[in-house]
Amino acid sequence: MDIIRMTIHSTFNSKSRWPLWILPPLLLMDAVFCTIIILKVPYTEIDWKAYMEQVSQYRAGERDYAMIKGGTGPLVYPAGHVYIYNYLYGITQGGVNVGLGQWVFMGVYLATVGVVGLCYREARAPPYLLPFLILSKRLHSIYMLRLFNDPFSILLLFLAVLAWQKKMWTLGSLAYSSSVGVKMNTLLALPAVGVLYLLALGRDKALRQAGIMLQVQLLLATPFLTEFPMSYLTRAFEFTRQFFFQWTVNWRFVGEEVFLSKSFSLGLFGVHACLLLFFLATRWSKPSGRSFTAFLSLLITPQEGLSEYQMNQRPSLPILLMAGLGYTLPPLAQRVRAWLGHGALGCTGVGVECVPQNKGGEELFVGKPRGERKKWSEEKEKKGSEKEKRRSQKKIT
Repeated sequence: MDIIRMTIHSTFNSKSRWPLWILPPLLLMDAVFCTIIILKVPYTEIDWKAYMEQVSQYRAGERDYAMIKGGTGPLVYPAGHVYIYNYLYGITQGGVNVGLGQWVFMGVYLATVGVVGLCYREARAPPYLLPFLILSKRLHSIYMLRLFNDPFSILLLFLAVLAWQKKMWTLGSLAYSSSVGVKMNTLLALPAVGVLYLLALGRDKALRQAGIMLQVQLLLATPFLTEFPMSYLTRAFEFTRQFFFQWTVNWRFVGEEVFLSKSFSLGLFGVHACLLLFFLATRWSKPSGRSFTAFLSLLITPQEGLSEYQMNQRPSLPILLMAGLGYTLPPLAQRVRAWLGHGALGCTGVGVECVPQNKGGEELFVGKPRGERKKWSEEKEKKGSEKEKRRSQKKIT
């Protein structure tokens, strides 16, 4: 009975972390789904052959991004993508053994679901939401039937989110920068990541983390930057890229002429900038207990007042919401793949936010002597035991 009671309590009580044993059965069930999909559903060729053609040129010694091309066009992904598919090229006999590649992607998929589940646990999201993680037809298709590069980038992104939830800032920076080093899409979360670091660490430490991210990018790109730096930067991070109208989903209703016009692109960039400012002023700065102007002062005064704040792991979605806002941009609104599928279950995301430590009337004595904190903790426990005693007496009477 105690086990049943504990399970019910953890399932519906969002204030506590649910037990870890809930996750393995879910992953096992999903592994069965993935196996059936790989064995029964035909693989669809879209980019796999092009990736293999591009990697074959890299393996032949080509380091000029402008010269590396495949069946669907030039190489437009950062160096991390090249290294991952170079490994896949080797184990799949040059891309011929697609089936083996599908099993590898199944492993990446299950690892991602596991990491996302841990993020939900840290965010204290109720476990009854977890089954929704494995019910997405589109995600299974993206991972096992398309072999896109998104899965690797998304796995690294959620590893970064998990690290941030545990306040492992440097590890989070390494994982996040590696994610961007695979595919530029996750760069959409950078403004929210910057706000996160600024509130949690202060200006100077946030800049150090930015330096770590930059070093990761330089390390990944070294073979290309040492020979053809401009070619790499303009191809791997091509912000001015014009996409074909045939690939858009969200903006098909505007027509090809409008979609390809410069005024339409500039207008969407303007809307995106306004949305950033709006969420910065209303969503990201206010929960920290600061006005928008006081928040901006953190950029000038390195560490002012940061001892009054802590990282709250309850659902807030600033990082994933930031990514969602990015799809207002035409260059990034083509095919929304695995980007938000794992995190956007209603309002139960796995983002983090900064809130005052005394939120809800619980003073946590930041910066005060340990004895004073201990005294407060003992008083709180005493009050709790007195409440339990009164409840027991009521039941007896």
